Amino acid sequence: MNRALIGVIALGVAACAVPAYAQSETASAMKNRLSIGLGQGTADGYAPTSVGTGTYLAPTTSPETNVNAEYWRSLSPDYALAISGAYGFSSMNWKGATSADPEIDATGTSLKFRLGVDKVGNVGDRLQFFLGPGVEYWSGEQKLDVGGSETESESVTRFGVSGRIGGFMMLSETVGIMGQVGHTFGVAKVDDSGAETSWWPNSFQASWGLAFGF
Repeated sequence: MNRALIGVIALGVAACAVPAYAQSETASAMKNRLSIGLGQGTADGYAPTSVGTGTYLAPTTSPETNVNAEYWRSLSPDYALAISGAYGFSSMNWKGATSADPEIDATGTSLKFRLGVDKVGNVGDRLQFFLGPGVEYWSGEQKLDVGGSETESESVTRFGVSGRIGGFMMLSETVGIMGQVGHTFGVAKVDDSGAETSWWPNSFQASWGLAFGF
């Protein structure tokens, strides 16, 4: 009787252990992942300004939205190479106090690329976090439409060092939700009609979307 009871208990423990192990594999084994999502960041620009008899380029910033994709290549169970790209866009509209004031539309577009290495860890069965440094390249330009007269700026380029933290909430073994926040600081530069300006910008950014494991 005791042997039968012990056998039943052993079978029950084994039956429970198999699905538990299978579930833990959802997040514990770092897979190669691809995420597609929406994000927010900061666009760097400039505006010509006069100081005395000279003309200079004054740095400006504006919020931008981006569509992004990121690929994680597993290097080991707890490290991954991360490569990402994003297409950013922004839009602002000004209307004057009187009907005689021209309407102004300012739009911007940008491209951003990032290369980094992430440390990967797990919290429970379905949550996986990542954090790590990276290097970033950003380039953007602006268009200004004043009463139908349009002008286009030169491209602003930015090189930066970034750090971020994020995670995957796995919905199944291959599909999950990705979210991350980070910070970037670096150097930006622009050259327009002989005038040149460089500065040290910094900004926060965030992103969320769907992640696919394979």
